[in-house]
Amino acid sequence: MRCALSLVGAMVVALELGCLGDRGPEGSPGDAGPPGSGGDGGAFCLQPPGLSAAVAVSNPANGSFFVAGERPVVTITFTDSCGQTVPTSSLGSVDDVFVVGPRSPLQTVTAYDLMGLTPGLFRAQGLKPLEDGGVPNPNMTFQPDGTVVYTLNPITNEAPGTYTASVWAKGRDELNQMFVLQDFQLGTAAVEPYVSGSPDDSTCTRCHENQAPGGKTYLMHIIPGSVPGSTLGDWALDSLPVGSCKACHNNAGYSPNTILRKVHAAHRGEHQLAPGAAHPEYGYGIDPTLRLFTNVGFPSMPTGGTPGVALPASVAMEKDCTSCHLDDVWMTRPSRAACGTCHDNVFFAALLPDGGVDPNVTAAVIDPPTVLGFPSGTNGCTDAASCSSFSTLATCNTTTKNCELTTHALQTDDAQCGTCHGPTTGLSPIAGRHTISPWNAPISLEGFTFKNVAVTGGSGAGGSFQVGDALTLKFQLFDNQATPAPVADLVTNGAWAGTFLVAGPTSNPQRVYGAGSGGLNMKSAGQGALTYDAASQTYTYVPAATWPASSIPPVNNPGAGTQTNPAGNYTVWFYWAKTTSGVRDAVDAQVAVAFGVSQPAAGRQVVTQTGCGSCHGMTESGFPHLALHGGQRKNGETCSTCHTQNAFDRVVGSTGVSCSTNSDCAGFLGGWEACSGSVCTVTVDPTPGVVVDYQQLVHNIHFARLREGFAERNNLGLPPSIPPKTLNYLGFNNSLIDLQEILAPVDVRACTNCHRSTNASCSDTAPCGYGQSCQSSKCVNTAWQNPTARACVTCHDSAQAASHAEQNTFIPPSGPTVESCAVCHGPGATLSVAAAHNITSPFVPPYPREKE
Repeated sequence: MRCALSLVGAMVVALELGCLGDRGPEGSPGDAGPPGSGGDGGAFCLQPPGLSAAVAVSNPANGSFFVAGERPVVTITFTDSCGQTVPTSSLGSVDDVFVVGPRSPLQTVTAYDLMGLTPGLFRAQGLKPLEDGGVPNPNMTFQPDGTVVYTLNPITNEAPGTYTASVWAKGRDELNQMFVLQDFQLGTAAVEPYVSGSPDDSTCTRCHENQAPGGKTYLMHIIPGSVPGSTLGDWALDSLPVGSCKACHNNAGYSPNTILRKVHAAHRGEHQLAPGAAHPEYGYGIDPTLRLFTNVGFPSMPTGGTPGVALPASVAMEKDCTSCHLDDVWMTRPSRAACGTCHDNVFFAALLPDGGVDPNVTAAVIDPPTVLGFPSGTNGCTDAASCSSFSTLATCNTTTKNCELTTHALQTDDAQCGTCHGPTTGLSPIAGRHTISPWNAPISLEGFTFKNVAVTGGSGAGGSFQVGDALTLKFQLFDNQATPAPVADLVTNGAWAGTFLVAGPTSNPQRVYGAGSGGLNMKSAGQGALTYDAASQTYTYVPAATWPASSIPPVNNPGAGTQTNPAGNYTVWFYWAKTTSGVRDAVDAQVAVAFGVSQPAAGRQVVTQTGCGSCHGMTESGFPHLALHGGQRKNGETCSTCHTQNAFDRVVGSTGVSCSTNSDCAGFLGGWEACSGSVCTVTVDPTPGVVVDYQQLVHNIHFARLREGFAERNNLGLPPSIPPKTLNYLGFNNSLIDLQEILAPVDVRACTNCHRSTNASCSDTAPCGYGQSCQSSKCVNTAWQNPTARACVTCHDSAQAASHAEQNTFIPPSGPTVESCAVCHGPGATLSVAAAHNITSPFVPPYPREKE
């Protein structure tokens, strides 16, 4: 909207709310001169300062693609928030234009010839006039209104495909950044897609995009100082992955390191074996920056292993290529560069100083060797023959007893890659080698579906449950065939195992039905009765016990006692897991029921499946796939049924692997495990006081690398791989799991990345789940705005923060604990969570990736 103001008023608005750009001296009132030359005569727009860019490419003669001899014309226009064109002389410290293509990763280069630039200088083309007023490139002209017209050189021998003209620019304010892409075709009308999808909605954003309003994409350049002179970070470079990335990171670009290498190596992370080593056999020099990512764990589930120690090839989660690739080129187009950037220890040829192949080297070296692990069912290999199940090329390291790969056939080009590494054929098929085993691949239950799930037996008003009621669960299970068939053998088939849990209330769950450290065994006669009615294709499960008056003690912490079950909503959760040839998968369902009160029941949705699955993986049918606890627990909304308040990880007396001497126990050197009765037994709790309470566990893990570790100050560790006083948990078979280097790939201060709104329709009769509030008939996540010491001292974990929380907590002689957190940090308070965690308006630069 434009409005007429007096000259004095116009000057005030220009200073306070005016449009960005060099306006020049004011013209007379009513004399609207061109921007930058005489003002607009007192007519101003009441809009905040801003700057945007537009890039357009002329139409080819045939209407589809440019051919040899044609000269594409790139038009670049900068506009302020009032809609006025801004000359490039008014821009800030960055004003670069790039032209790159084609899109195929091994072919993408900066089109220096088209741009009229000298090849090999690896620089972008600036857009500002020279100091003497001249143009920075003879192919470029500045129009009277400030528009830049860049006529590319005639097309000659450029490879056909999709090319991109892009502009990276900043306004006078470092907060005003932009990156704009515009595609065009050379030599072919066939558009080449990005493997990660459209830059506006690429797979990269699943993990790296801040979900808060005004959120940004968090890759390396958003960190201040990652580009020299960037005091606030250059997030515009990261804003449209991988399109914006390839403007610099291509095979002849502003950066000497390609996007292919950067992405593969960074996501290989802790499992890089030769990070940044030169690979002249396919044209890559040394890249020391890749060593910065050796503490990165790929989040596709399941995860495991120790940072800095290579996982066996069978369990490295970054093999889940479909997390990033939307097409199948990762299977169908193998190359030394594509494969070698993950398998960075494979040197496909030895080159002489002149670039020729060394004739004295008859086999390519794998250095360090790729560790395949022990042969299945053994305590280690004895010779190469015992490693044949891994590969015919595998050898036995008789010292470590691991099977290893130490050599690879010489490859001086990519022509033969597909011979041995076809999608499903050859000596080592890619699809097979990229199966994540033994837990979750192939995903045998993908597409299996529970139907007509019902929980009955409540004798209270509205069908609510009361103490002493007998709970009955009914359900059907159908397979994933084109015409789904009922699964009728859960009762009789030993490959199937069912688990049943009930926990609540949803505001702070404790287990009501369960056993040991988990749930009831649905096939155990002592814990309940499971039957199947073939006529109705329906299973019926009735737990042996009726609804109890009190909860079950938290996992591994009987001293915490029980609580009288309060009235409210409770979650009934059950899952069935099937194990086939060492592969396990599960399918689950949850039902909300009311206990002690007549009300519409809704589950717990403090976090949502979508929030967890965006980073940790999605199944082919679009369902989140966490695959924790051996591939059985896959529902992020139900973890709190076991991971309740005051639940511990393993404690003194927990048993692990079999042993004959103390030295057989991994924790013996750490002083917390010993061989007792032929089994390794915890003698001293290595993680004293560490809880596996869901909200604390998740917060701890996602900010682990930058926490101060007050709660872990007494942890003992596992020499030499896991140092003491770090974030670790004692898990299955007394394995000490080190999570110290984990750091979420977005800014953890943006709570809504995990605490997402379901946006489900809601009303008085259709309430939102706990953690969501009904706003304008949609469910919005508000749980993250309610401060508690239990949650906040996980990220804010210094001794001072712990003391602050304790001083503001009152434990009365009887009744629940009282916290005063909400006085200062509750919704609407001066230091509310929403205000303290607001990093988008105004923008707050992110913290460094590493501790300083």
